[in-house]
Amino acid sequence: MLDFIFIITIFFEIILTVICVIKIIDYDKKCKELNEKLILNSEIIKAINEKIKTTITKINKFVSFVTNKKLIKIGQILRTTVDVIQIIILIRSFNLTKGAKSINFKNIKKLLLVETSRRIIRKLIQAM
Repeated sequence: MLDFIFIITIFFEIILTVICVIKIIDYDKKCKELNEKLILNSEIIKAINEKIKTTITKINKFVSFVTNKKLIKIGQILRTTVDVIQIIILIRSFNLTKGAKSINFKNIKKLLLVETSRRIIRKLIQAM
């Protein structure tokens, strides 16, 4: 009886190893298919990555030009000169030899309008 049990276990063992080998072969085929798909996807990702790199370098060049310290200094100098010109116009509008009646309020209104509109535009640009 014991010999019969050993023979049956040997048959079961052979059947199980055949089933395991078949499954391993199937999974090996699936693994190779997935590997090929992965290689194709990696090539697509590499191509997309190169396009993104070129786009980012173009954007970086533009941003570095816009945020260039020399351009910021030039902008500050221009704003300072505009302020100085406004102060000169304001001082010229005051002719205090004749008293308070001789003040040119039209120039003062123009300067106030220009200054307020300039500050509003600056705030709108900074808000964006």
